[in-house]
Amino acid sequence: MKLSAFPVRALALLLGCLMWISAHAQSKPVGEITVGMSIPSLQWVFYLMVRDGVTQQANALGIKNVLVADAQADPARQVSQIQDMLSKGIDVLLYTATGSAASAVPVRLARQQGVPVICIDNFPKNVECDAYIATDNLAAAGELARQMIKLTGGTAEIGLLQGTLGDSTEVARAQGLDAVLKDAPGMKIVDRKPTDWLQDNGFKVAQDMLQKNPGINVFIGRSDAPALGAAQAVKVANIDHKVWVFGYDGLPSALEAIRDGKMDMTITQQAVEMGRTALRTALDLQQGKPVAKTQLLPAFVTTRDNVATFLEQHP
Repeated sequence: MKLSAFPVRALALLLGCLMWISAHAQSKPVGEITVGMSIPSLQWVFYLMVRDGVTQQANALGIKNVLVADAQADPARQVSQIQDMLSKGIDVLLYTATGSAASAVPVRLARQQGVPVICIDNFPKNVECDAYIATDNLAAAGELARQMIKLTGGTAEIGLLQGTLGDSTEVARAQGLDAVLKDAPGMKIVDRKPTDWLQDNGFKVAQDMLQKNPGINVFIGRSDAPALGAAQAVKVANIDHKVWVFGYDGLPSALEAIRDGKMDMTITQQAVEMGRTALRTALDLQQGKPVAKTQLLPAFVTTRDNVATFLEQHP
């Protein structure tokens, strides 16, 4: 059956009105908004700092309802928790994917309900978030490489402690580091292994690397936790030469290790500000305001010379 021109125009007008009503019905006074936040693990200090930034910003804006779900490093648990939060009527979702397995599912579930999704730090595959908040990992990892070359004199045998292979964070930091090291032929990566971002794994992997390659004089941790593990492995090995240890994150324990001479350098991310930025962006989206889809925060090279500043107040 062929529809006449008038009913088609009327139908289009009706659909447009319904879309307008739906969009405006979602807008609430800021104080009445319910925020859902899903993080990989409350055992990881970095995500505690991001959470603290969210709660600080929520308190400043008068938002009383912030639901925080701890996935305990379990992707299936994370999906279930987000389904539960959506059933409770959250208005925005702050989301850090736990690994890559099923990481796109929560974004699709939220979008089906018209809930804006702000992805933080580690991004899901095969799906578009409404906004992305992260450190500029390419630039920061490149600067780490340049500082490492400077400190070591441009000659080193490197043990590389990777995070979780395939994570967007691991990929970006690898690209940033490799782009600089390719022009430094004296800096040789003699071994590389994943640690899944864990300190215990960093210790075990670094011990194994030292046994196989006793000439290693640099350990690079894709994050501070495995770097701290490597520092401990160096200590117990009683090595007769200087071994530089570099991390990434700016965790309080790593900052203390730098202060005490157990690590040499890290990249301090703005973890607290990342949380504040994510919540502000979520509210703008929920209120129908335009936002920058990708927001990359700068990070800071941190050595013994400036570590006291970050220990006093983490950005």
